[in-house]
Amino acid sequence: DEAEAELAIALPALKKAMTEVEKIDKGAITEIKAYSKPPPAVEKVLSCVMLLFQKQTDWPNAKRVLGESTFLLHLKNFEKDDVKESILAKVKKYVNMPMFAAEEVSKVSKAAGALCMWCHAISLYAEVSKEVAPKRA
Repeated sequence: DEAEAELAIALPALKKAMTEVEKIDKGAITEIKAYSKPPPAVEKVLSCVMLLFQKQTDWPNAKRVLGESTFLLHLKNFEKDDVKESILAKVKKYVNMPMFAAEEVSKVSKAAGALCMWCHAISLYAEVSKEVAPKRA
């Protein structure tokens, strides 16, 4: 049915993004944190990640959160079923930007590219699951 078809698109995207996230290591995080003034693409990606984490989206705060030993764990265990509608609306603004394509961001930073893919996947999954939930009931 329609609900299952929508999930069939969102789940592989999420799985692919999580595979990319698994490849992010401390070295990659250090690479991102090393920017005193990050390239615009990297800054946008981290703003989107902070938005999903419900944290302040400025660069100094993003760097602080990146520095937390639990950062990668938070990404991997993110509560994708509980993204608020208001947050999702803001995330959509990011994922709809032409510069917010994982391939483009990856040219600047592999780790930021993986985080970009994660943002897209969480956005897609959250949107689909919100549409699918009432259909499943």
